[in-house]
Amino acid sequence: MKMDRHMFFRLAAAVFTAAALAGCSLLKVAVATGDPLSKEEMNTRTMTRGFYYDMAAEVARTADSIVDASADMATRVAAVRWKIRATRAGVSAAMQGIPDVALADLWILCRRMNERFAAAPDSLLFGPQSDLARDAAARLDCRAARLARQVLAADRYDLMERFVGEYVRENPVEEGDGGSNTILAWIEFLRENGVEHAYATGSIAEVLADVNDRMSGQTQQLANSVGWSKDILEMQLQQDSLRLEVGARLDSLERSFGRIVVVAEHLPEISDKMLQELGDQVTQLINTMNYSVDNAFANFDRQRDELQRYVTGERQALVDQLRTTAGDLVQTALDAVPGLVGKVLLYAVLALAVLIGGPFALGFWLGGVRERARERKK
Repeated sequence: MKMDRHMFFRLAAAVFTAAALAGCSLLKVAVATGDPLSKEEMNTRTMTRGFYYDMAAEVARTADSIVDASADMATRVAAVRWKIRATRAGVSAAMQGIPDVALADLWILCRRMNERFAAAPDSLLFGPQSDLARDAAARLDCRAARLARQVLAADRYDLMERFVGEYVRENPVEEGDGGSNTILAWIEFLRENGVEHAYATGSIAEVLADVNDRMSGQTQQLANSVGWSKDILEMQLQQDSLRLEVGARLDSLERSFGRIVVVAEHLPEISDKMLQELGDQVTQLINTMNYSVDNAFANFDRQRDELQRYVTGERQALVDQLRTTAGDLVQTALDAVPGLVGKVLLYAVLALAVLIGGPFALGFWLGGVRERARERKK
């Protein structure tokens, strides 16, 4: 009986000590919000997106210089299309979620543009103004390499430099300003070189800031593309062929009027015939102008439809990204709930053990003391 009492007292003391120690700690309730990006990753993302804005501005300035210096319509239209494609591919590369992949894609874009412009003859580029585009592409390629050296560690920079060179060599494209998405290729390249890629989505604030940057960059590029597409439409409406055709019609009308004045003085029947010919030419002129205007508006409607489809696709992509992000956050919160509930139940069980078992053990011990005292008195 004594042995049983001692064991019970020891068990009660252990439970009481554990409850006391647990009561001394604070109960912290926290819901995981995602692993924040490291300082190096945030620096890479910020510098990459800043470089994109510089690249877009330099491409636009160079294209505008080519347009101002060239009188050839095809060259001017090609320059405007170059800055539309280059900025569109640049914003798609720079606004990716993984910082080092965004940097690699933007570097690949500049490298391809530089190599294509350096290899293509003037007749396939921008005529006498092709050197302006070549110089701009070479500067952007050098700046991309210098940016990678600044934001990456030495071993990481060596890997990315080799990856960019191999990827451009193994994946040629016809257009030097075409974009690429190298997420899978970059991760596989790192694994082949013994590096396991660690990807963090970032905290809630970083994710929201990333979404805001993407929407801002896409919106600005979309507005620029609309304005530049309008410039192309205006150039096409001012083509020399249309002006020459209208001028030829007007010259023909002037000659017809001259013949009418000379002949109508003598032969009224010839005057009637000339008036009929004049009417036919005026009708042809009006039909030509109507056809040109209808063709211009048809091109405008097609571009507007393409723009609407592009905006709808980008909006749906952003909505899907927001839904995916929200689902990840909710799933993270739900994953943290079982652990929290388990801790609460543990604390509740310990509290009940202390509140119920403590008085019982104390009463049992006091009863034993009184029993021993009564035996001593007897």
